[in-house]
Amino acid sequence: MPEKPNQFGKSTLLNIARLLVFSLVVWMIYRTIIASQQDFSEYELSFRDLSFQWLSIAAISYSLGLTCFACFWHGTLRILGQQPSRTESLGSYWLSQLGKYVPGKALVIIIRSERVCSVHTKRNPAVAAVFIETLGMMAVGAVISGLLLAIFYDRHQDNYLLYLNVGLAIAAGIPAMPPLFRKVISILSKRKSKGSLVVDIESLTLKTIWPFWLLSAVGWGFLGFSLHAVLYAIPSEHSVSQLGWSDFPIILSTVALAMVAGFVSLLPGGAGIREYVILTLLTPIVGVALAAASAVILRLIWLFVELFFASLFFILMRRNPRSALE
Repeated sequence: MPEKPNQFGKSTLLNIARLLVFSLVVWMIYRTIIASQQDFSEYELSFRDLSFQWLSIAAISYSLGLTCFACFWHGTLRILGQQPSRTESLGSYWLSQLGKYVPGKALVIIIRSERVCSVHTKRNPAVAAVFIETLGMMAVGAVISGLLLAIFYDRHQDNYLLYLNVGLAIAAGIPAMPPLFRKVISILSKRKSKGSLVVDIESLTLKTIWPFWLLSAVGWGFLGFSLHAVLYAIPSEHSVSQLGWSDFPIILSTVALAMVAGFVSLLPGGAGIREYVILTLLTPIVGVALAAASAVILRLIWLFVELFFASLFFILMRRNPRSALE
C-alpha cells in the first residue's frame, strides 16, 4: 500500500534531519582531530616515540570502562520495564558517544534514545534511562574523585578543585537518587500527560540501582587505568619523575573529575575543561609538558575507540535489526 503524502513528507524530513545530525557530528569530530594534532605538534614528541603496547592497553581499558557504563544503561532500561537486546543497548550507547562532540550534549540524548527505540523499547522510558545512567555515572565519578582528592590532599593541595568536586558530586548525586528522580518524573508526567512513564519508573529504587552504581565505579577504574597507560606510553625521558602505582589514586581522580567537569560544561567533548583538570593534578607528578601531552593523546585515543565501536555497532544493528530476528 503506497505511503500517504503526509507520511512520505514526514519520513523525508526525518531522513534529512538524520543526515544533518550525521554531518554535524562528522564535522565536529574532524575539528577535534585537527585541533588535537595541532596541540600535539607543540610538544617535542611524535607518535613514533610512543609505546604502541601501552596505547593499545589504554584503548582497551577505555573500551572496557565505557562498556561498564553501557551495561549500566542496559540495566536501567530493564529496570524501567523495557526489553532491548544487548546489541541495541550497547550499540545505541556507543553511537551516542559521538554526539558529545557537538555543543550542548543534547545529541547524546537524541541519538541514544532514537537508536534504542523499537517495539520492545518505548521512547519516553529510553529518554528517562539516559538521565538515570548519566546522572548516576557522573555522581559515582564525582564521589570517587572527591574521596581520593581528600585522602591524598597532600599530593595536590588544590582547594578550588576539591570544592568544585564536592559541588559536582552534590549536583549530580541529588538528582540521581531514585526517590527524587521518581518525584520529578511524576510532576513532569502530569504536566505533559505522560502518566505511563510514572508506572514504568516505579521499579527504580535504591535496591535495583545500586548494583549498577557499583558497576559504574568499576568503569571509572578502567578509565583511570587508561590515562595511566597513556602516561606509560610516553618515553620516560620526558617525565620529571618515575611514575608508579602510588600515583594511580591521583590519576583516577584526575580522569573522573575531568570527565564530570567537562560534561557539566556542555562544551564539545569537554574541550578545555578536561585539559585544565589534567594539567592541574598531573603536573606535580609528571611535569607540565608530559601532563599536557597526555591530555591530547588521551583525547585522540578515546575518540578513535568511540569511532571504532560506533562503526562496529552501526554495522551490526543494520545487518541484524531485532524486528527481523524475532
